[in-house]
Amino acid sequence: MAFDGNPRNGSTNGQGGSPDSGRPNSVTVLLILEDEQNRRGTQSVMNSLPGVEVVGERFELRSGLLLARQRHPRIVLLDLPDNYDEALNAAGQFKMDLPDTALFLLTNNLDPQLLLRAIRAGAQEVLKKPLDRALLQEAVERVSRSGAARSGTGSRARSITTLFSTKGGVGTTMVAANLAVAMKAHLGVDSVALVDFDQQSSGAAHLLGLKAEKSIADLVRAQRLDSATLHMNLLRHSSGLAVLAQPEDLAQIEPISPAQAGGVLDAISAAHDAVVVDAPHSFDEVSLEVLDRSTTIVLLVELSIPSIRAARRALEVFDRLHFTDVPGRVKVVVNRYSGTRGFITLDQLFEALQVRAFHTIQNDYRRVFASVNAGRALCLDDPDSQASKDVIALAAKLVGKEVPVTPAEESIRRGLFGKKVLR
Repeated sequence: MAFDGNPRNGSTNGQGGSPDSGRPNSVTVLLILEDEQNRRGTQSVMNSLPGVEVVGERFELRSGLLLARQRHPRIVLLDLPDNYDEALNAAGQFKMDLPDTALFLLTNNLDPQLLLRAIRAGAQEVLKKPLDRALLQEAVERVSRSGAARSGTGSRARSITTLFSTKGGVGTTMVAANLAVAMKAHLGVDSVALVDFDQQSSGAAHLLGLKAEKSIADLVRAQRLDSATLHMNLLRHSSGLAVLAQPEDLAQIEPISPAQAGGVLDAISAAHDAVVVDAPHSFDEVSLEVLDRSTTIVLLVELSIPSIRAARRALEVFDRLHFTDVPGRVKVVVNRYSGTRGFITLDQLFEALQVRAFHTIQNDYRRVFASVNAGRALCLDDPDSQASKDVIALAAKLVGKEVPVTPAEESIRRGLFGKKVLR
């Protein structure tokens, strides 16, 4: 017996391929099945279906959904255990992240309560064990037919850029705050939010001259995490940037659970075009929850031995967690770069990390600290400083836009053009 949670689509010319597929027109499938024999059998059935490609498999729920976030398969087939609450909650969060991925649930139980929960989690199909090949093929064909219609709608992909470093003091909060302001004020991204998950420094709001009268602590204490509650607890920067801050008072800071962190990030990313996160400086459960959901991870590093060593260890963890499976998802950015005056070069950084720096931000202590002490965003207060230009250029690369020309650069261009005309 199969259950289809979505209306049928009449299109017959759909394409089910995914960016991670080796075959452009194939329907890509990722399997999350605990039992190895069941997993092998299901993989064999999937591979026997025409136009279907299995692009990954995991036996454990968390690592399976993480791999799915990285590989963006067209279908995720998830085995539901008898105690299915955790799996359905995780599946529901996954669907919020990747709404275009079809979710197939495999279960021993087809009771009405489970079917209702499956619909609410966003499942397209609920399939009973043992898997019926004919019903599975029909379900895959429905997904394949709906592929073209879905791709033609241009559904909005979430953009969550997380600034991370396991070593404190490298300027993560400063870069995160200015990156978010640059996206909003210089690049015209419609709605941008900055989220401060770093309870230790909790300085994002202060850097922007905001008083944290509302904070993430108020949000997680609320009885419901809906759109109205979210917006009530956001601060507004003069640039139009929304800021979810840490509390001003250390006594108000409360431990946040991984589920709460994930819920907050889901809610705020659903309401904004771009989200920038200042992450905790460790690999704890909250930071892993945040990194799981991040479309881009910016690993910030200085050209010093301790910082490079910390970055190398972070990259090793990213690799073990499969964050590096998707090319370009993890980007190394060098902060406080001194060019040829530095003791360590970018080539030596590459030798140590085996990763090229994606971008550099000029070292400019005096102008950066002037803006920090004044509580003003560097890229608004001093847009012609090289550090500010570098942050704006980084923001442009991340959102795929051209770097805007500053008034000073425009004046120079006009002057040069005028001289040429006069000649």
